[in-house]
Amino acid sequence: MRKLPQANFSEGFYIWFNPENKEEYYSTPMYMYKTYPHNDMENHRREIIKEKDFYNHKPSKKESAPKHPTSIYFSFKEQFGRFLINLLNADFSNFENAYNTFFYLYGFELLKDYIPHKELETTYSSEDALVKIMKEVYEESLGELIEVQRNFRECIDFIYNLNGNENLKDSKYNSKFVSFLITHQNDIYTYSSDIEVILDTYSNKVEEHYKYSLMDLTKQLDQDNSIIKMTNVYTSEKLSNITFVVLEQFIKNSNLPIKKCQYCDRYFIPSIRQDELYCDLPNEDGKLCREKGAKQTYKQNLEKIPALLEYRKAYQKKFMEVARSDNNKKLKKDFDTWKKIAQCKIKDYKQGKITEDELYKWMIENR
Repeated sequence: MRKLPQANFSEGFYIWFNPENKEEYYSTPMYMYKTYPHNDMENHRREIIKEKDFYNHKPSKKESAPKHPTSIYFSFKEQFGRFLINLLNADFSNFENAYNTFFYLYGFELLKDYIPHKELETTYSSEDALVKIMKEVYEESLGELIEVQRNFRECIDFIYNLNGNENLKDSKYNSKFVSFLITHQNDIYTYSSDIEVILDTYSNKVEEHYKYSLMDLTKQLDQDNSIIKMTNVYTSEKLSNITFVVLEQFIKNSNLPIKKCQYCDRYFIPSIRQDELYCDLPNEDGKLCREKGAKQTYKQNLEKIPALLEYRKAYQKKFMEVARSDNNKKLKKDFDTWKKIAQCKIKDYKQGKITEDELYKWMIENR
């Protein structure tokens, strides 16, 4: 039976899951190209940060474009299901977009079939030489990338009713997933092969818990036997197959849906409530859709509800009067009093205590 690498390794992609904490972890060698890892040494976890410049730290002349080994013991951490979400949202239209939306996070180990000589060298003579190879891999694998993404999008749209089909909206996610595979709606059923499952063993726990004495560890387990959790690890050389594993694990171990953001139309997993409308993914300006969407909704409400529009007009007028009053304390006090009462009226309206007409009448009479 295949075993996990016990030290640093320079080939392969490994992924495992902790549904209870809504996290997934993976390890794969990475290239310091527009990225660097942020380390959480205490929890043995890392996150990948994307840099504006190609390198966070300039490499030496001997390692102009180094491939960095990784370790199972210090894995990368993400939200449970984020690998799948990132594939669904990836922009494969050109190499730069493909790198910036997907491959800076996961490297190229999952495209082994398209890598020259079946491996990526440990170092390259220059950044240009590395980018040249990466572009070749991208160009050779582009057809496969687009097909895999399309197949998973079709599957997700069906399972989570994102395609406008309401016929099976009350069916279980797992039921729709299995039926989609069995009835061959697309080629996604073929992705369930060529996946290796590395079973967890107690010998893997020695390094993590060797400091405990027999008595102390027994007492710890008496109080919480989940401190030593057995977790299987999945590995493959194919992007499609690893994505299948993530989707299957997510459907089996999460009650959360996958949705489409009403602001940017990207796929996302709600982080708090199932009825969330906007994702927590950043836009080009760095702001999250959740923030931008809330402002957009507020603006739309202003346009739809005359009472709220009148409040906004009155607020802006009174605010400017105070700003131009050369520190008129009475005017400032009156403004604060009006604002407090007006916001209470709006709260009463949202809670159904007063009607829209009553709110509008108060705004007109007190503007």
